[in-house]
Amino acid sequence: MDSNIQFYEPEDAYGFLSNFYQSPINIDGQIWPTSEHYYQAQKFVDPNIYAKIQHCGTPDSAFALSRQYESEARRDWMEIRLDIMRFIVAEKFKQNPLLAFKLIETGNATLTEHSHKDAFWGDGEDGQGDNHLGKILMAVREQIQSTEPYNLIQFVDKAKLPTKWGTFEMHGFIERETGKEHLALVYGDISSVDAPLIRLHSECLTGDALFSTRCDCGFQLDRALQNITDEGAGVLLYLRQEGRGIGLLNKIRAYHLQDKGADTVEANEQLGFAADMRDYRFCRGILSYLGIDTVRLMTNNPRKVKALEQANIVIKDRVPLQEGINTNNQFYLETKAAKLGHLFDRQFIKQ
Repeated sequence: MDSNIQFYEPEDAYGFLSNFYQSPINIDGQIWPTSEHYYQAQKFVDPNIYAKIQHCGTPDSAFALSRQYESEARRDWMEIRLDIMRFIVAEKFKQNPLLAFKLIETGNATLTEHSHKDAFWGDGEDGQGDNHLGKILMAVREQIQSTEPYNLIQFVDKAKLPTKWGTFEMHGFIERETGKEHLALVYGDISSVDAPLIRLHSECLTGDALFSTRCDCGFQLDRALQNITDEGAGVLLYLRQEGRGIGLLNKIRAYHLQDKGADTVEANEQLGFAADMRDYRFCRGILSYLGIDTVRLMTNNPRKVKALEQANIVIKDRVPLQEGINTNNQFYLETKAAKLGHLFDRQFIKQ
């Protein structure tokens, strides 16, 4: 990351830092297309001028209109303008999570509005300006860096992932608390869906990649991806939580105990672990990054429902995912129902 990031035009690489960048902001029920619209309107007490600026088609026209009425600006404007700018820039990032994550991704770089026109908000092009906008952005960055959901995950990169079900966009994240790497497989235009279909799928090497039939994980993964593509839009979070959080090698030890007669819960407990060690709090960070706050959740596990609800994710609907029962995993599934509360139809679990 560059130690000094300069921005100016909204179309540039760091254009999202500009007040001219299109990002809707709701203030007391009124929608402002950009922070520039809001800032320029606050110069006036005349409601007609205020409304004209609010409804300007572009931030450039909002800026120009405020100059046209400059003689009618409120008398205390020079004293309050910094506070107005601090407020609206903070709201811009608070209300647009993706922009907030992008702001955090600038790290500790110095942010500078590189403007040849403005030596108050920018650097005056020669670097001698006050750069007040850059300073406000850095203050907002410092504030949100330590708050949820922005401190939960770090976005790394994204790439296309062609599969037998269709082509997904694969997003990579690092869970800040543990350093674990997680994926979000995004299919279709999730912004066009009020409550996209999603699945939180914990990694299961034996089931997902080695085709084990002693669990239902691989079968569920296959069905979840098919359901998402059939739906036209959705997300599968692939979470590095092998063995309900105990890890791959401990999972092998647990399997050995199950071979001797223990059930899946007893095996974990005999190894000194809780029945389920997984923590889903960080998923809020991934979903926030993707702009998701309401979902239809594919799961049989009530803990996942509760975890997302506690993370302020609205569960519009729980979609059962009952796949892959066979003679090798029937006792395992019965144990999950009896001891972990998993929600299976009686007909499914007894077939």
